[in-house]
Amino acid sequence: MKQRYCRVCGGWHELDAWPHNCMPEQTAARSSLPAPHFVTDTIEIRSMHDGKMYTSKSKLRGEYRAHGVEEIGNEKPQPIVKPKADRKGIRKALKDAYQQPSA
Repeated sequence: MKQRYCRVCGGWHELDAWPHNCMPEQTAARSSLPAPHFVTDTIEIRSMHDGKMYTSKSKLRGEYRAHGVEEIGNEKPQPIVKPKADRKGIRKALKDAYQQPSA
């Protein structure tokens, strides 16, 4: 059987039969996530547009919008469309190259 170290009592317990008195206390206010997730507005960044330092994402984006600059990031990339090869043009160029006298 597998055993694991208990942080509550400092002993070793079977994983299948973990004692209830060693279960960590769960509070109702605690989230199931390991840590709260929040996004702050604070950032220390130099603008690629004007070279100034900004400490707020919203101010940086405001400056971008005011100057008509497009900010790219997590957008899905547009599919790359490869142009069709001009087979006739390639054959003609090769034929012309072969027919030129060598020096």
